[in-house]
Amino acid sequence: MTNDRDGLDPDIRDAIEGYERFRLEFERDRTFFKSLAVARQKPRLLWIGCSDSRVVPSQITQADPGELFEVRNIANCVPPAWAGDDTVGAAIEYAVGHLGIDDIVVCGHTGCGGIQALSEPIPPQQEAHLGRWVEYTRPAHRLIAAAGVAEEDRALATVRAHIQFQLDNLMSYEIVATGVREGRVGVHGWLYDMTEGEIQAYDGATGTWRGLLEMTGR
Repeated sequence: MTNDRDGLDPDIRDAIEGYERFRLEFERDRTFFKSLAVARQKPRLLWIGCSDSRVVPSQITQADPGELFEVRNIANCVPPAWAGDDTVGAAIEYAVGHLGIDDIVVCGHTGCGGIQALSEPIPPQQEAHLGRWVEYTRPAHRLIAAAGVAEEDRALATVRAHIQFQLDNLMSYEIVATGVREGRVGVHGWLYDMTEGEIQAYDGATGTWRGLLEMTGR
């Protein structure tokens, strides 16, 4: 870490300068931001995505503040309901039960470091939490290995399989399963291609992946 002459770390300085720009934006649109503060939030999607700094949900969907209820973690994992992970589980229950969200998107992405993490040993003394967390990606690795997928196709296939497993895990939450069964909640598996800026969507009816715009007839 190297500090500027005034003692500020350059990364912190960038954040402060970004905040200054936000303050100008806030003043220009104060009415909108005030409405967010006083009105009950009503997001349209629960977005469960990866923490990767290069994949920004509001940028990809062009969502305004207040439109996405986000859960972001390494490799966009949804621990099953019995796993005892209250962080993700609480967000799911709050989103569906209290905010009335009726669509849940699990979005992975190409080049996911969380998916790749199991390809190398994880030092248990230094990264025990990381090691335990990325075990949630293990089922996808096992499935793709058992299927004999070619090496050059394995990374993408594993990301896709992992998303499908997370959709299964979503259904282990009673509030989600009941909503889906009653036709009140939709679950969606998306994959963001960072190179092309495109989203592929999982078609549960056919078990295939298709372009999101193609699936929606656009």
